[in-house]
Formats: sequence, C-alpha cells, structure tokens
Amino acid sequence: MLLVLLVMLLAAGAALLTGGHLTDLADNTLTGLHWLAAAATGQVLGSMTGGVAYPVGLVGSAVCIAVFLRLNLRRPGVALLAAGFTCNALVVALNGAMPVSPATLARAGITTFTEDPRHELVDASTRLHWLGDVVPVALPGLGQAVSPGDVLIAAGAGLLLYAGMGGTGHIPTDRPPSWSDLEAEPPADHPAK
Repeated sequence: MLLVLLVMLLAAGAALLTGGHLTDLADNTLTGLHWLAAAATGQVLGSMTGGVAYPVGLVGSAVCIAVFLRLNLRRPGVALLAAGFTCNALVVALNGAMPVSPATLARAGITTFTEDPRHELVDASTRLHWLGDVVPVALPGLGQAVSPGDVLIAAGAGLLLYAGMGGTGHIPTDRPPSWSDLEAEPPADHPAK
C-alpha cells in the first residue's frame, strides 16, 4: 500500500527531526512477529494460487493479524491498526471483495479498473460501501483509491514507527543559554554559595 509507505516515511522523518533515532527501533521489539510473517505468507499464497485457497488464505491471515495486534495492543498506534484491519475485514466479509467506488477512481486519476478476486466495483447490492475504497489519493502517476480502514492502518503504522524511533514531538533547538539558565545551575567545577 503506497499510502502506508508514504505515511511511514513521513513518520520516520518527523521522528528524526524530533530527536528520534533509527537505532531505537532495535530496542522496541514487537511481540509475536512470527504471527505477522504467517499472515503475509497466507496472503501471498492465497493470492498466487487463487480458487478456494484465496479466501482460506484471507481468513488465516486475518486470524494471524488479530493475534499479533492483540499481543501488541498497548503499543502506540496498534489500536489504530486494529481498527483499520477490522473495518477492512468487515467490508470484505460482507461483500466477498473490497468494494471500489468508480467516482473515487476518477478523482484519483485512475481511468481503467480491472476487477480481480480482491476488488469489485460498488453497485446497488454493495453493503457498507462507505468502508470500501472510497478515499482518493491523487498523486501524479501514483493515484489510488483507499478505504477508511487503509487510512487508519497508515496512521497506526506511522504512529508505531514514530514512537518506536523515540520521537518526542518537540523539535530540538540549540539556543544559547539565557541568564536565568546560568543563574539556576552553578558550574560543576565551582561550589554553590
């Protein structure tokens, strides 16, 4: 998902600007990464083989993602990830595929759409169409339609990355000390009076 990648790049940049470091990610390990790897494997295998393996892969992947999110629920951003995955799973379960709005495709600059097992155009029978791909992301040459769940997933992933890198929310400034700073703390090599 392009939106998730863009938000994560922005989150990493914001973390670096506010005192975070990439090395801090090593100290913030997530629990149960094997569940995430299993979810990705289920998605890939289901998509590659098609047929009945596709829905089985989706269900297995959803269970693995749910376990991973539950194990990490107290981490910043994970509740947003869980909400996003829940929204996407609900609309796909009710419709058999992710509904895509033709009007959204046009606003995102996409002129052609080919249905596949994972996507279908919104029609009169679509349930909860507003949870489908109804948010246009109009980037030159990279336009796409995303769902509200995808937006929540992107926000959660960005927050998780930002917090994991140790971003403080404050841009550090290298201001010279003021007189009040100098009066408040005596130098270490001089005893206080």
